[in-house]
Amino acid sequence: MGVTRYNAGMPDNDNAMPCRPDIITENLLCDGVAWRADQGLTKSQMQPQLKPWLCDQGSLTTALKNISVGTFQVQLISQKIAVPRWHEQKKLGRPLYSAAMVREVNLCIHGTPVVFARSVIPLNLSRQGGGGLARLGQTPLGHLLFKSGRVRISHREFLKLRNNFGQISARRTPYDYLGESILVTEYFLPSLNKHI
Repeated sequence: MGVTRYNAGMPDNDNAMPCRPDIITENLLCDGVAWRADQGLTKSQMQPQLKPWLCDQGSLTTALKNISVGTFQVQLISQKIAVPRWHEQKKLGRPLYSAAMVREVNLCIHGTPVVFARSVIPLNLSRQGGGGLARLGQTPLGHLLFKSGRVRISHREFLKLRNNFGQISARRTPYDYLGESILVTEYFLPSLNKHI
């Protein structure tokens, strides 16, 4: 049985740093209009192959590990204090210019990104240690969120768009954790399709 690796999943070139997949453009990340509420009509428009993944209430990390045959990896792209995008602030009910810890990672199978994830974590969680949130590194965020079994999912939204690099589906979910809300946005890349 393979061993799950929570490492950086670096490319063969040791000097190459993990980066956003090409399909994850600035325009895509800035788009706060295309998100749709978790409703029946929205779900009926999802790609059938991806629908179980988009609608699943469990840990995406665990689901990816289950299909990765021991090759699941986390590429940490960035983790820094920043002002989230306007639509992320609105989703969390935060002041427009308030800072947070913003984390971006690629979730990989066989070294290939299959999901791009972006998380907005309140500063007081990171300042308090947040149960380890400030020191995640290459550890999946879901590993902590679902470990206690007390995480609550609310008001999930979905997105489906096409750009010059292809079609992409995504979900974003506010997770109630330690009395705060963490926004996790997960973009399901076309490369995931060959594994599901």
